[in-house]
Amino acid sequence: MKPTTTIPSDDIGAHPPTANGSATRAEALPIAPPRTLRSRVPQLVLAGLLIVGGGLGGLLLFNRYNQRTPAVVVVAPVSHGTELVRADLAVTDVAVDRGVATIGSLDEVVGRFAANDLSPGELLAPADVADDDLLVTAGEAVVGLLLEPGDYPTSRLVAGDRVDVFAPARGPDPLAVDLVVFDVVPSSSDGRTLLVSVVVDDGRAGPLFAASSDGGVRLALRGRP
Repeated sequence: MKPTTTIPSDDIGAHPPTANGSATRAEALPIAPPRTLRSRVPQLVLAGLLIVGGGLGGLLLFNRYNQRTPAVVVVAPVSHGTELVRADLAVTDVAVDRGVATIGSLDEVVGRFAANDLSPGELLAPADVADDDLLVTAGEAVVGLLLEPGDYPTSRLVAGDRVDVFAPARGPDPLAVDLVVFDVVPSSSDGRTLLVSVVVDDGRAGPLFAASSDGGVRLALRGRP
């Protein structure tokens, strides 16, 4: 008598018999295919664009702040009114903000005069340089006028400009004409009140002081010749 094999009832469904009566293992459950690289391409492109854009932005900022231009710098102390000579100055390449005024050539300043006291290491600005007519000579005086907004023509007034002085309380005619601005100094916390000093003949100093105290004065900027 041949031996028989008994298949447990709970395995019959899992291992159905084949044609020859033998049982086989159940087929494996289907497995989802792995995500392909194609689904990540947009994210990779976007990341690449962000990296490239950030690099270009940084390069532009670096170039902007790394641009260097020639500028005249003071290398020896220079007193107000002293003639500027090459030994007191040098030219160096510096990076400055666009709003900072500098002078780029010694030829622009040599032979002219210091409008202020200058210290070594200081970049020379147009307001630091004056022509010889800014120097006070015998028979001349410097008069300071404290002016509010509306009394002066522009906040960009600098030493060397030429102005006419009017006293509105005394009529429409100018009180003094073609005066040289000696110095301009902000005299308030907001910088809007200016102390403007002008060079006048000795005989005009008194009337100008009187007009400034009596109703005030106003300046008109003259065009440069």
